[in-house]
Amino acid sequence: MTVQISSLINFEQGLVDRRIFGDPEIYDLERERVFARSWLYLGHESEIPKPNDFCSAYMAEEPVLLCRDSDGQIRAFLNVCRHRGNRVCRADRGNSKSFTCSYHGWTYSNQGELVGLPMSESYPNFDRKRWGLIPTSQLQSYKGLIFATFDPEAPTLREYLGDIAWYLDIFLDRREGGTEVGRPHKWMVNANWKTAAEGFAGDSYHVPISHASARQVGLDTTNDSMRQRRVGTQIMCGNGHALQAWRCPPDQGHAWFAQPAEMENYIKEHASEIESRLGPLRARTIAPSAGTVFPNFSFHCLSCTIRVWLPRGPRRMEIWSWALVDKTASPEMKRIMTRYSESRFSPTGMFEQDDVENWIQMTEAATSSVAKRFPVNYQMNLGQQPQEDDIPGRLASKWSDANQLHFYRQWLKLMDAEGRSGVKDGGSPHGYRSSL
Repeated sequence: MTVQISSLINFEQGLVDRRIFGDPEIYDLERERVFARSWLYLGHESEIPKPNDFCSAYMAEEPVLLCRDSDGQIRAFLNVCRHRGNRVCRADRGNSKSFTCSYHGWTYSNQGELVGLPMSESYPNFDRKRWGLIPTSQLQSYKGLIFATFDPEAPTLREYLGDIAWYLDIFLDRREGGTEVGRPHKWMVNANWKTAAEGFAGDSYHVPISHASARQVGLDTTNDSMRQRRVGTQIMCGNGHALQAWRCPPDQGHAWFAQPAEMENYIKEHASEIESRLGPLRARTIAPSAGTVFPNFSFHCLSCTIRVWLPRGPRRMEIWSWALVDKTASPEMKRIMTRYSESRFSPTGMFEQDDVENWIQMTEAATSSVAKRFPVNYQMNLGQQPQEDDIPGRLASKWSDANQLHFYRQWLKLMDAEGRSGVKDGGSPHGYRSSL
């Protein structure tokens, strides 16, 4: 490779080479070293609730078929026919025991076996067992979220998630039955995937500027009284995972009372159940806002959304976004949560549109023959030492670039396969420290 990977990011000076947002050579290496070695989000268990249900997904640019087989086991395969490489399934979702390639008719069961071979007599000594669909190396779920990896030596999903699982539970496990999703919104954006992933991981700085209009018309998720009695913080959870959160004094009410009146009343109504499941520390004092599970799965708890940033080249990504609701909520409350999510983060969401314009222009600058000569600045509160507290992870000021640099430490560690960068993962005393 013509670019020296270890030179792309200077953590001591808080400088990032702008080329990481638009260089094709760097992008090709990302596909091999970042996406092929990380746990990637595929979908929610509620999308395939019955035997033989399936839906299409992606692991970076690799098409994947996520299905629940006839025995009820969840499986994931490359959506690629072993004969010539055509897609074996072109539908977004459905229910089927088998999938037939439309090119030459090879047919596979939803357990990945090759069960149909037209003109089989023309294939003497053919071993069908060797020509089934290609499965992911590992496939695991966490509280309804399905992840997979192509790395057979990757740690378990729970180890990989580490400390961030403690915060995901606030979103995923506050009520009996967990969560569910509907169908995703999908749209294309002319921006590099990292611009979005790092933004959700830790960019609080842009909110009062980029989202000023949305806040003025009442679409903010935190009112003035909430801001006055809360302390914002950034939390680094190891393995590149990071989130932004609010901390609330435990004697001043439930930490999640920062939403429309209907949703606030819903939380109050079920506060005892939530506290019994999460404990008083999480239920009363911690309110996660946005975060990213490295590399490209993000969430916004206060706006009830989860999403993936699917790379479609160095300067383009496809966003898949789901509204996530409590499974045991009433139909009317689910509708309220869904509309609340869509009005903020969706193709027509006001916050989403603000963000997308920024990400597009960041990517355009990365391709400028002049601008790309100069690094991007990540120096906000640089040198401030992250602190350990009574909650998992390492905490930094809300107004800092600590989370973004944490994200890029994991990125550089995977990109620099021979370890020349000397970057060490800070990890956390509460959870797993990556050995990748």
